Amino acid sequence: KEYAFRLRNFDIEIFQKDPRRLGNFPNVTGQVCYHQTDPLGPDTFNFTCPVAIVGRYVRLVMRLSVIDNLHICEIEVLVSSSSLEEITFTKISNMKLTNQSLVTLRTSDSEACLKECLQVRSTNYCTAITWVTSTRSCQLFSVNPFSDLSGSLIAEPGTHVYIQSNSL
Repeated sequence: KEYAFRLRNFDIEIFQKDPRRLGNFPNVTGQVCYHQTDPLGPDTFNFTCPVAIVGRYVRLVMRLSVIDNLHICEIEVLVSSSSLEEITFTKISNMKLTNQSLVTLRTSDSEACLKECLQVRSTNYCTAITWVTSTRSCQLFSVNPFSDLSGSLIAEPGTHVYIQSNSL
């Protein structure tokens, strides 16, 4: 029973990419889904991320002291049904959208920009992005992916448009 109170001071982190393959591993932090400071005791617990997080890798990190060891019996990861929706995007290189954007952000790469698009879908129906490589500018758009968007595209070297594929 004393082991049950050792589970404390831990974070549940979510990553899009395998954190073990990142250059600064293990000193890398994912999106923190949950943080627990106090000991939990003997029981079964359910932790829910307070906000939607898109990711593939889950890591439980316990900030250990000299005498602590991580003791767990089982971990089960569940996802909401909304995350089961498969959405694909088609990349159009060296082009940009001329439509009014929902928002402009700075992100590390086009994948992070697409993630931002997916995360705002519940409030703003993001269906496309424009990613500018040189400035790391990420523009989110709500366009009809079923319509012909060729009139809304102009050539722009180093800029890429990702539009939600309309195949169902």
